[in-house]
Amino acid sequence: MVALLLFVVLGLVFVALFALLVFGIVVGTKRAAERRQGLAAFAHSREWEYRPSDPALIDRFAGAPFGRGHGRTANNVLLGRYDGRPFTAFDYHFTTGSGDDSSRHTYSVVALNLGVRAPELAVAPTSTLRRWVDSLTGRDIRIGDPAFDAVYTVHSPAPEFAADVLLSEVRDVMRHHPALSWRITGDSLLVIRTGAHAPAEVDAKLHLMDALLDRIPEQVWDRLRGEQPR
Repeated sequence: MVALLLFVVLGLVFVALFALLVFGIVVGTKRAAERRQGLAAFAHSREWEYRPSDPALIDRFAGAPFGRGHGRTANNVLLGRYDGRPFTAFDYHFTTGSGDDSSRHTYSVVALNLGVRAPELAVAPTSTLRRWVDSLTGRDIRIGDPAFDAVYTVHSPAPEFAADVLLSEVRDVMRHHPALSWRITGDSLLVIRTGAHAPAEVDAKLHLMDALLDRIPEQVWDRLRGEQPR
């Protein structure tokens, strides 16, 4: 009798867990569909283009988180122009591990085109650990603004370019957004964070990225255009 009761209880537990799993899948699928519809409607309202996926974006950019793991995808893609500059925003996914130990990773990527190729440049808030590592390796570029240098880590193979970009007006924008991390790679300015973005967030990021680029002197872009292969 006890064994039968235990069997029934385990059976009920299994059924309940299975039901929860199915419910979670249904809810997740519904939310994903609603998000796709929301992004498509948002793109239409802004005269942008929405694509459910775009394989060409999977290897479009260099550096983390790109090129990691397996099963990489670029989904929920927004394409358009912001203040005259072409941009792309998308969800970047990849999987690490395998089987029961696998993990799916999602990143929000917003890329604003520069109109010219530029040296790599990465700017991010400095953690205590990062500051300690950089003090040992000497990798961090100092801009010469003590308040800025104390808060941000700057990496670039071209220190002169970093100094030209991070003038006082650009630093002022960043002081109003102290958690912002961004980088220039190839022909684009990128802002990346973990998780998926909402339409309003894409708009806010594009506004901020555009403000950063507008404050970089035109002679910086002219110099880079003059250095392009002919």
